[in-house]
Amino acid sequence: MNRIVLDQSKIRISEELVSRGAPSFPRSLAWWRRNVPGWLDVSLDGNGHVVLEPNGWRADGAVLEVTPALRRRRITAARAWVDNQTFLNFTDAIVTAAS
Repeated sequence: MNRIVLDQSKIRISEELVSRGAPSFPRSLAWWRRNVPGWLDVSLDGNGHVVLEPNGWRADGAVLEVTPALRRRRITAARAWVDNQTFLNFTDAIVTAAS
């Protein structure tokens, strides 16, 4: 598993945010880069899907080699990050979480 691909059109926003005027998806690449953890690279594929891929950055500024073991740990952490979003539901949005 090398990356997580999300279909933005299937991301559901909580009613609490909608009532406060939160915009719907899709969002810009700049928005994704601001809101995704720094240890994930974010890009858009040709279909407008968001692609999350692990990188070697750590919070302290160190850069690690992205080994298969690091990639697996970061993908697991990315899945947990996606699953733990309070106001966003990614359940139907995950297109693929494979290599």
